[in-house]
Amino acid sequence: MRTATALLIIAGVATCACAQQIGNFEYEALGRDIVLAEDGQARAAIVVPDGAPNPVVFAGEELKQHLDAMTGGDFPIVESPPAEGAAIILGDCTAAREAGIDVSTLARDGYVIRVRGDRIFILGTDDRGEKSAVLFDVKTPFPRDASRYVMEDELGAARWDFERGTLYGSYRFLEALGCRWFFPGPKGTVIPDAPDLAFDAVELREEPVFILRKVGQETWQWYMLDSSRLKGLVNREEYEELGWGGRALRLWLLRVRGSSECFAFNHRPPRMELEERYAAEHPEYFALRPNGHRDLPPQPGRTGHLCYTEPGVLEITKRDIDAYYAGVPAAEMGLSAHRVRLGAHNNGWPVSAIYGRTISLLPHDSYVACQCEDCAPYVHEDREYGARHSELVWQFVEKVAHWLEEAHPEALITCLAYSSYSERPPNLQSLPENVIVGMCPAHYARTHNDVAEENYQDLMRMVREWSGVNDRKMLIWLHHLYRHRAQRRKGVPMLLTSFAERLFRDLSQHANLMHIEMDSDSIMLEHLNRYVFLRLLYNPNLEAEEIVEDYAHSFYGPGAEVALAILRDVEARSMQVARDEPGPVDVWEQYFTEEAVQQYRAQADELLAATDGTRYAEAADLFSRWFVGEIERGRGLYVQHVKRVMEGEGARVSIRALVGEITIDGALDEEGWARSARVSFVNNQDGEPTQYPTELRLLRAPENLYFGFTCHDPNAADLPTGEGETDSVEIFLDPQHDEDSYYWWQIDIAGRVLDWRFPGGGEPADEQWESGVEVATQQLDDRWIVEVRVPRASMKDGMERPEGRPWGANFCRSMRNPPQDKDTFSCWSPLIRGKFHQPELFGHIFFVK
Repeated sequence: MRTATALLIIAGVATCACAQQIGNFEYEALGRDIVLAEDGQARAAIVVPDGAPNPVVFAGEELKQHLDAMTGGDFPIVESPPAEGAAIILGDCTAAREAGIDVSTLARDGYVIRVRGDRIFILGTDDRGEKSAVLFDVKTPFPRDASRYVMEDELGAARWDFERGTLYGSYRFLEALGCRWFFPGPKGTVIPDAPDLAFDAVELREEPVFILRKVGQETWQWYMLDSSRLKGLVNREEYEELGWGGRALRLWLLRVRGSSECFAFNHRPPRMELEERYAAEHPEYFALRPNGHRDLPPQPGRTGHLCYTEPGVLEITKRDIDAYYAGVPAAEMGLSAHRVRLGAHNNGWPVSAIYGRTISLLPHDSYVACQCEDCAPYVHEDREYGARHSELVWQFVEKVAHWLEEAHPEALITCLAYSSYSERPPNLQSLPENVIVGMCPAHYARTHNDVAEENYQDLMRMVREWSGVNDRKMLIWLHHLYRHRAQRRKGVPMLLTSFAERLFRDLSQHANLMHIEMDSDSIMLEHLNRYVFLRLLYNPNLEAEEIVEDYAHSFYGPGAEVALAILRDVEARSMQVARDEPGPVDVWEQYFTEEAVQQYRAQADELLAATDGTRYAEAADLFSRWFVGEIERGRGLYVQHVKRVMEGEGARVSIRALVGEITIDGALDEEGWARSARVSFVNNQDGEPTQYPTELRLLRAPENLYFGFTCHDPNAADLPTGEGETDSVEIFLDPQHDEDSYYWWQIDIAGRVLDWRFPGGGEPADEQWESGVEVATQQLDDRWIVEVRVPRASMKDGMERPEGRPWGANFCRSMRNPPQDKDTFSCWSPLIRGKFHQPELFGHIFFVK
């Protein structure tokens, strides 16, 4: 008979490597078995009491589905415990209370398993309303053509905000029997074959350490694969093969015990539509930019940042909060039909800005600090980037918090220490207890940036400082986004399970809410990270290595040791990459080398052979094609599009000395231009020439560099010239060729210029730098021209003429209405994919006589 042993998911509590146990986890082995099935026949009943709430009823269905599949039996679901034989009794019911089992003090998402004779009690706190009826639809495939509105209605966090402790306890019980759910869908599910099955009786009580455990997407629909954020980065075939879908994802999040409570902690101004609601009548509510204009269109970039000393901003904040808690529909407060429709389960209010007991005061992204005379004393541009605007943002948070204590004493404020307000202000002694301080720190938000010990210690220094402002546990927002919008990192794994163990344990002393964004370009490349992260957030006492070993043995059976060898090597190299932060060339040349990837292929073939003809063969095939295969494809792209190009002539040009004089008038008609070097552009999606060509001419003189852009467009004469709505070109120069620091110019059709210095080392751009550039533009019928003179003395080492060493450089064009989408962004360097700002992939310009 198969006896279901308490695997690491239970035993990890007793064998934790921590100095002391974290959280509330109780475990006692009773030293006896309870027979559940013999020879494929059920020997236990599942008890779902009459009138049980929806999560309990669904838990009964899930237990039956899995137990039937394990044993081949037919487990009955009954309303009352049988007089004889084993029974699995679900929920906080009369029988449980008669057995002396009390869950009144159990934390949300917690559960207990108790044994009385042959009766196994599984219970937690469960929703008794109609909201949880959504559970009964979760196994029906979600329509592939469903809109975003339908997705939010059915799959959004507010829709799934209900207690389901008994259901989570049932999954915990199934895990003790050997069931696993490593990623959504049947191909990620492990159900052991056990016609003879017994439960190795244990009693336990478990409560999550992190009450918010949000790891990766919780809502998903097929249209997301075509979004600008993922287009061209995701292998749709993998999603199709794995049977991905919105409800499959939700079901998986139930089975791995994702958090059930919804919290608001995202950027408030755009979600509350403050710009749309107030800009016309109250421009003074919005930040004053250094150019004297309010942060409203047609100013470039994200607009709608607030003036946080303006009394009116405080008043509209109070007004919205009062309205929300008074039950006023969002539509009556002026929010758009679109926003109201997305907030259907929240009276039309945006869930990520205000929901339940939480109110987000997080400023708009890409933060722009107000420069008005009232805000000026709180702005410190001379400080390190993460401290420049902390006083301005957090003084506003403190004001609202003090008001909220009296106005809505049960409500909580959330705000992240983020961007240029990441550091605790030196004059901030404390914050009211109704403030949840979140952290998404400027330099350490991305998990791979925290692996280096110096960075890790500085992150923990920030956490400790912020944790001291009040006694409330913090919220942590991390970005596990190594490949996000970085096409040159495609296929580079970033497996950090052991690092997550350390990180989550240390953070658990200060925080109990965790939100982690995950790379979504490859399911298989990230599935183990996501699975381990969720396990550790529920119980940080567990050891990542044991979770990974259990994963390998459960999923790959006889191929477990081979899979583990690959995973351990990948994780070791991932840690090295995270510590050393190599560029997209070095990552393949020094870390995931040709030899390493060839070894993975040989091991993957060994895995396939070991599992051939077994029930583990499908998992091994997925691992071979979509984990190892994704690494192989990433290296193949590097070799094809980077290595071979760098070894050739495609990313270099010799810049000649100017003969004669040039007048900056937008004409490019001097003799010097006729003798200049010329290069053309390719798009930054697939490296093909653009349909509307761009030609760049380059010249040098002892004190200046000259660039002439000719941007072909049959509609050039009709292109708009208004600020923020024009086509533009960009220049990137790296005189030191350190592939980190560089200088940048953006010039639009009308000749408006932005010139910034990027100092490197992770520091933000110096927007106050002035290059003294001279520009002239000309708009013709079929082309527009930009002529540029850049003083070399404005750049460090700009006056040098290096012998044999090039400058790093790139030249780019952006089109508002391209003839084809992939031509929207184009540049000279054929190495670039995605964003222009990748200095390690710039081309090379050589100074010749």
